[in-house]
Amino acid sequence: MMRVMSPNTIFFVLLQMTSSAFDNQATDIEMQCEDQEYQETFAAANATSGASSQAQKVKKMVVPRSTVWDHFTRNKENQNKCVCHHCQKTFSCASKSGTSNLKQHLQICKEHIAWLTSQKKNQQQIGNGGNLKASKLTEAVFKEACNELVVLAKLPLSFIESTAFKHFCDKVLPFKPHSRRTLTRNIVEMFVKKKAALKNLLITSKQRVSLTTNIWVSQVTGASYMVITAHFIDDQWQLKKLIIGFKYVMDHKGQTISNFLLECLADWGLERLFCITVDNATANTSAIKRFHEGFSSISPDALY
Repeated sequence: MMRVMSPNTIFFVLLQMTSSAFDNQATDIEMQCEDQEYQETFAAANATSGASSQAQKVKKMVVPRSTVWDHFTRNKENQNKCVCHHCQKTFSCASKSGTSNLKQHLQICKEHIAWLTSQKKNQQQIGNGGNLKASKLTEAVFKEACNELVVLAKLPLSFIESTAFKHFCDKVLPFKPHSRRTLTRNIVEMFVKKKAALKNLLITSKQRVSLTTNIWVSQVTGASYMVITAHFIDDQWQLKKLIIGFKYVMDHKGQTISNFLLECLADWGLERLFCITVDNATANTSAIKRFHEGFSSISPDALY
């Protein structure tokens, strides 16, 4: 039997269905809002954590593995530039470009070749006794040899910059010759050191020395130069002679000769003489007389 509902009942049922639909729709909207807020919060958290991780992330320095870096150093201000330890030249060394250009430079770098030569253990030289001994050719030894070459061979200072000598060094030696100005400074320094060593030798031996002196006149300029040479026998009973004085003089007078003799002996610290040999110039008689009077006052044992 079908039950017939009244109009009031139908209206009540429709009202409940409508309210439940509205409630479901509101619930769905609230869930969507909550889900959107959760997604936005999650995205913000991820962005914050990513930024903090990037801020905390430190770029790692790659340790160079190539042996070429034993001879080069990167520029602190520009890591794409490096300097050769041997010739101090600057080269490009970007990480993406590799080290081929640096290796090629080491093959032609004269300073690097000289360094390799100095590291070899089989180099030998002849010692003072004629025997062979191990030796290393360094740039300092090369410069010292050049200085001694100019002095011993009585070469002009311009020889060190001549085309012939530069060509010789380029063909035979791995080093470049220094300039004339550097040569002059090195020779002066070498003279000061040699003089100090010889002065110490003469003072410590406390032996008598003999002197020879003469005045030489230049045929080109007409200038007069007085030279004093000391002669002595060393502890090995070998006769030695040293030029201890060479000075420009204005005249050939006895007073001038005597004064220079006294100044030279005082400079070298010589206080004991055996004899003085001079030529038969008239001025030498007056010079030796004045010198005897001045030098004998140093000590009673000054003259033999």
